[in-house]
Amino acid sequence: MNAIVNQKLVTAAIPRRARSMAGAALIGSIFQMVGCASTAPPMTGFLSDYSSLAKGKDGALRYINPELREYSRFIVAPVQMRTQRTPPVLDSKERGEIARYMRDSLRKVLRESGFELTDNADAGVGMIRVAITDVQKSKWYLNLHPGTKLTGAGLGGASMEGEVVDSVTGKQLGAVVQSGKGNQFELDTFSELDDVKDVIDDWSKAAGERLKELRERS
Repeated sequence: MNAIVNQKLVTAAIPRRARSMAGAALIGSIFQMVGCASTAPPMTGFLSDYSSLAKGKDGALRYINPELREYSRFIVAPVQMRTQRTPPVLDSKERGEIARYMRDSLRKVLRESGFELTDNADAGVGMIRVAITDVQKSKWYLNLHPGTKLTGAGLGGASMEGEVVDSVTGKQLGAVVQSGKGNQFELDTFSELDDVKDVIDDWSKAAGERLKELRERS
């Protein structure tokens, strides 16, 4: 009995994940993963160039061109869904939901980080291109019991490829291929897509922070 009580006390002391510094750096150093290590998923052909990617300590593949720090205006292109699982994990409605969520999350964080968003290609404007390449739904029923949740049995996650290119020349300024998982310490998840959205928010918040760091160093 004491062991059960102690487990509940420990679980209650664990805060909900503050979605700030997790995810792997989208665009080279931009989406930086904190927490679960990222494993680079198979490449799908979405990126304009894979030749400069290098494996990071967290397993993600990244490239960054120092010229990226000179960009403060961005186009966030509509997110593509390139999931290959058979049968499909997501139906058409869910695919649209995740694609919109990823784009909206990126745009929100970039705007809050002081970057200008535009829909028009121009000199000095970078275009952010993202594809979600895999999705694993959460098993919410395994999240109801702390003991099961803490093992990670119910975790969902996502994989992505992303790059920043010059909106006029198409020159690649950075790229990443990475995966992310939900947080096993978050005990209030009841949606099959909540972990996927958490990973997306982590990637986006890290993107804004890393872009700000790059700009401040220029």
